[in-house]
Amino acid sequence: MVVLAIVLIGFAMSSAVESADRNFASVSTWRNSTEATVSHGRFKRQLQCGLYEWRCADGTCIASDGECDGKIDCPDKSDETHARCRSKKCQSNWFRCTYGACVDGNAPCNNRVECADQSDELLTRCRNDSRLYKDTFRCLDENEISAEYFCDGILDCLDGSDETVRACADKICPGHLFQCAYGACVDQGADCNGRNDCADGSDEAPELCNRIPTTVEITNRRPAISGQCELPPYPEHGTYTTGLNTRRVTPGQVLPYVKLKVSCDEGYGVVGDSVIFCQDGNWSTKSGQPILPKCTPFCRLDPHISVHYHCQLTGQLKGSRPCNPSEPAGTVVVPECNRPNYSLRDLRYMRCKSNGQWNRIVTCHPVCGRLTPAGETLIINGKTAKRGEVPWHVAIYRKPHRSNNLHELICGGSIVSNNVVISAGHCFWVSKRPQAASMFAVATAKLFSDWDHPDDKDAQKSELKSIALPDHFKGASANFQSDLAILILETPFEYHTYVRPVCLGFRSDVGNLRLQRGDLGKVAGFGLTAENGPGSPVLKVVDLPYVPVNECYRITPETFAENITGDKICAGYNNGTAALCKGDSGGGLAFSEDDLGVTRYYLRGVVSTAPKGPGTCNPYTVITFTLIRQHEDFINQFL
Repeated sequence: MVVLAIVLIGFAMSSAVESADRNFASVSTWRNSTEATVSHGRFKRQLQCGLYEWRCADGTCIASDGECDGKIDCPDKSDETHARCRSKKCQSNWFRCTYGACVDGNAPCNNRVECADQSDELLTRCRNDSRLYKDTFRCLDENEISAEYFCDGILDCLDGSDETVRACADKICPGHLFQCAYGACVDQGADCNGRNDCADGSDEAPELCNRIPTTVEITNRRPAISGQCELPPYPEHGTYTTGLNTRRVTPGQVLPYVKLKVSCDEGYGVVGDSVIFCQDGNWSTKSGQPILPKCTPFCRLDPHISVHYHCQLTGQLKGSRPCNPSEPAGTVVVPECNRPNYSLRDLRYMRCKSNGQWNRIVTCHPVCGRLTPAGETLIINGKTAKRGEVPWHVAIYRKPHRSNNLHELICGGSIVSNNVVISAGHCFWVSKRPQAASMFAVATAKLFSDWDHPDDKDAQKSELKSIALPDHFKGASANFQSDLAILILETPFEYHTYVRPVCLGFRSDVGNLRLQRGDLGKVAGFGLTAENGPGSPVLKVVDLPYVPVNECYRITPETFAENITGDKICAGYNNGTAALCKGDSGGGLAFSEDDLGVTRYYLRGVVSTAPKGPGTCNPYTVITFTLIRQHEDFINQFL
């Protein structure tokens, strides 16, 4: 009987202890409990806060009205956190601090800090140096960013001053947005979505997202095995592989030796070394713990033909380095135009934002309308064009077919972008219908008419992807009105000294857009060089004077007048000095303009039609050109 009694008592005590442990573990997981919490993996002694007291995260008890009152009372500052105070409702006569605490309504701008984040004294109205203007925000380093970019959760100022309490204390976010601890407004659902949408990370704070380890998590954690390597969890936005090919490994697995290489999801990358090692429980990290490198957002930096990018060195080093195809958040890129063929007046720095996007993408504009070198040549009775003299001119060829194995030169055109050429519609119009783009090819930087001439060392060639004609163009049946064609290239041209686009005169800042009688326009071509002669084997250039429309009507045959439609201009001589002939159609008539002290050539017309003469070519007449300005909307569709 005695033995039995002892056994029963022991069983009762064991059950009581087990029940108490279970109950304590349950209570410990309740974050708002007045029971003890866990700090640094150890239990603190249980303390009971009074009825009118509030428990800090470290177990300290403070007065209940001390929570979110603007004054830090808890030793661990847990009474004045954004996560704790962001949802607090303030009375109408109180002032709400940026992180959410409620303080006296007279607190703002009274020269006494009453908010834990100092937001009551950092309001714009408290100082005279407001940095927000109509369209821009001025950073503390005096650089400017667009006004839409400040207080949006993303660092755009190089000094980070656009995402601070000082910049954002005045912000009032709409109810559907999430307000960061320092005041910025970010997207709805930003809190606890696994990525930092706020510059200070307050949307992913452990307290806000219930990521503080609970007692159960700590007590159930398996102790490390001495001399063994326990594989850590996969990094956020990434995974890792090992050097073990014999079996699959997973987080939590224990091995005597392991090599881990971290790889990140698309749009993320590892800053620094992506590999860590462990042997006999000793990890290669500085702390000796299995801490994996983080996967951070990376910005993809695609190369562009117009510009090359330099990445600024960080830390105490000065200078720059070649940029990688992807760069981590915070990287500052200095763009530089590939001169002399590209330029840009405002080359602002690029910065990789924390969301993996650049704050801007900088590319450079091609240098248009510049002659290299200058020269005076004529199509009839003139000299051969110099290399690069008209760098926007292209020769258009009909591709070989069964009856002819040669590329046949038929027309000319002008480069307006690296994959767009402007020519004449009638070059691609036969039997009252347009011809297929697959029948033609183009070449630029050519001095010789033969498609494969060995001395055209700088020539570039391309098939045509498509040809677009204006709806109103119907050829001769409509008097060649809207005689224009847009050629889209299969292979874009690469700009260099001898290949550059002509400028288009649609911009309002172009100087004098009105042509005056006698103004000389430049045209190039491989057309006929005599009334019944062959096509020119070499490129010729001619400067033709502009002829006002009234004079054009007067000096051309009456039977030709109907071809001087409302979208035409005239240029040329009627005395045999120089003219354009068959094969020159589609070439560009370009006039020089002064553009901020630089002489550029702007495309004004496209070679269209001329009155017939006794022979194939008539050197005693002016030429009509399709006026580019009349077709701005049509052309801009393809630029």
